[in-house]
Amino acid sequence: MNILHISPRLRPGGINQLAADLAAGLQEAGFRNAVLAPPNELVGRMTAASVQHLSSRTLSLFTYFSELKRLRRVIRSTKPHVILAYTTQASCMAWRVCMEIPQEHRPCIIGIHTTYPKHLGWAAALDCCDATVAISRHLRDEITRRAKLSDERNIWVIPYGVNEELCYPDYRPSESWMEQWLRNNNAPEGVLKICIPGAITPIHGLDDLPAILARLEQIKVPVHIYIAGDTAKANQSYLKKLRKALKESKTSDRVSWLGARPDLRDVMSACDVVLSLAKMPASHDRVILEALALGKPVAGYDHGAVGEMLDTFLAEGRVAPGDVAGIVDRIEQWHAYMPPTEKKLPHPYRLGDTIRGIAELCTAVSEGRTR
Repeated sequence: MNILHISPRLRPGGINQLAADLAAGLQEAGFRNAVLAPPNELVGRMTAASVQHLSSRTLSLFTYFSELKRLRRVIRSTKPHVILAYTTQASCMAWRVCMEIPQEHRPCIIGIHTTYPKHLGWAAALDCCDATVAISRHLRDEITRRAKLSDERNIWVIPYGVNEELCYPDYRPSESWMEQWLRNNNAPEGVLKICIPGAITPIHGLDDLPAILARLEQIKVPVHIYIAGDTAKANQSYLKKLRKALKESKTSDRVSWLGARPDLRDVMSACDVVLSLAKMPASHDRVILEALALGKPVAGYDHGAVGEMLDTFLAEGRVAPGDVAGIVDRIEQWHAYMPPTEKKLPHPYRLGDTIRGIAELCTAVSEGRTR
């Protein structure tokens, strides 16, 4: 079976490398894959996996028609049986081209949703697809609600799992990495080391941190916070306000700003606990999933995909959104006694599960079993 992936935003890191991971995994499973995407650092990896990369430009109003022509040429040359479209615009473009092809030779289109729909006409794009995938139950429910779909409309839920060869409960950083970490970030004995990964923005809830630290100080629970987020790309007025609040609460000495960390997996492994303080429910949070896959206890606000993952991995980590006292309570408990965590990655949160789920869906759609 030939599969064409259309990913206008393919790039390394987070959710945006899903197309590359799926193409490589499906290629290994016996499918033939081509990826239409802008040039990026993932091309070498895809080529090594025998995945064909077809260059495109970033999709915009000014490039739409030229990219539509390019897509026509690509579909004629690759002759895909199934097209995986990773944005609503890609789904619409694929549909426009495929409608020009006789039905007996027309590829099936599967739309894969990784984030909340934002663009005009996104709901209409659902009808361009033979099947629709959401990467979390929460996202499926949001798509259904926002598009006012009937309960009979089937949306497949296939989470974007973590690579079990890279993230697993027994993973440990190298000795040289740990030596350097301890030289630069050696907290006193007995201090609970807490990592807060993610972008430094208001929706990620870091403004709850001064109150959390102040309460922990009152109940004499020693902690040190490591914020792993790019301060250079942060909203500077928000960052300044946050630093001021920490200073006024006399807790700034218990916070380390690590900046953007390409070694985030090692950072989370070196810490005891990971926090998610996001004020808005996320459609997916790959960093938190990686922390859970590493066997780290995560305390987070119980909404969106984070609440969904905690329900599977560590139910006691769920805290009502905005409940600062609840976060403090979890940290206090875990300082006294670490909770048991999953000893192996549960289904369906492994990358292998994701690849198998997509492979099964591609086969079912091509055989006309999900229309």
